Parts: sequence; C-alpha cells; structure tokens
Amino acid sequence: MTWQNHPWEKRYAREGHVYPEPFLGLPEVVRIFRENGCQYILDLGCGTGRRAVHMTKAGFSVLGTDISWTALKLAQAWAREEAITVPLAHMDTRRGLPFAPATFDGILSTQVIHHAILAEVRRTIEDLYRVLRPEGFAFVTVSGRRGDWCDWGSFEEIEPATYVPQAGREPGLPHHIFSEPDLRYEFRAFEVLGTSYRADGKVLTIWVKKL
Repeated sequence: MTWQNHPWEKRYAREGHVYPEPFLGLPEVVRIFRENGCQYILDLGCGTGRRAVHMTKAGFSVLGTDISWTALKLAQAWAREEAITVPLAHMDTRRGLPFAPATFDGILSTQVIHHAILAEVRRTIEDLYRVLRPEGFAFVTVSGRRGDWCDWGSFEEIEPATYVPQAGREPGLPHHIFSEPDLRYEFRAFEVLGTSYRADGKVLTIWVKKL
C-alpha cells in the first residue's frame, strides 16, 4: 500500500482536519514529559497536528511525522496560524525510522503502530527503543479490540490477531489487536511503567521508559 492510496491520506484529503481538538490524554503526557525532562519529542503519526501543535504551544520541541502528505500540509498550515514552528516529516513507520540512536527525549504515538502485521509492529518498537535516549519516556496507544468495522462482518484475518477491514474508514489497512499481556511482552526491552484500557476497551495504552 502506497501513501497515495492509504485510507488516512484519502480521509484527510476528503475531510480536512480530523480531530483538531487535543486528545484526551494530552495533560497526562505533558505532565510526565515535563517531570522527567523530556524536551525533544517525536510525535509518530501526527496527523493534522492535534498533538504536535498543542505540545509545541506547551513549550516542547516536537517533530511530527505522518504517512499522509495532506495531513502534514494541514498541520503546517495550522502551525502557521498559531505563529509557531513545528518540523514535519513524511514517512511510513513500517519501513523504519531514519533517525540516529538516542535522538529523542520522549516519544508519543497514538493509534498508529498497530496498523501493520506483527513483524512490522515489532520492527517499529525496536526503532522506538533505538531512537529514544536512555532514561527517555514513551507513551503509545494501540487497538485493544476490534473496532466497529468488525461488526459489519467484512474483514479478513491475515495472521493471528491481525485483521484487515474491507469497508468503513480504513479499508485495506491492517489492524493488529493487542491484549495487555501481549503489549507488555512486545515492549519488554523497556521498563513498562503502566498500561490501561480506554474508550470502552478499543484503545490500549502503555507508558514505558528506556533504561
């Protein structure tokens, strides 16, 4: 799947700003990053800027990345409206992160890395570990259960716990579904500080620290 036919590129092109409001966990992320001296933040899968813009305004230096050029253009325009600078980069996280080791103090990624087969998810987690500095923190969310698209009965299980919906907002886009023990296992290279379910179990969150 190329970025041009990625479901989220099509959605941003069709709908413009999606989720312009801060995500609900932002105050928690801001507090923990501040308390632990995390200043340079990677926003992996930044979309139209709902995290990167608000965190930059909160005083962090944020690099936003996304697979959608349309989303990045919208984020850039939003940043200009706010009179702030948010560096942005176009990339597919499934193909690796082109950053030097220990580049970032903190990493923030919500509902992004699970959009892949498990082998690609694991490679992304390895990259997150590599680019995070020692004593750095990361907040990541993934799918905790199949979303509304599974109720339509139109999906394919391409490997254990990885589903591809055939309709809805994300047709053709893999969703690897995690249990809490599975997520802790995949992040075992880090110190796992906590996990939780949100949004009626659809979202599974994890806080980790690189030792």
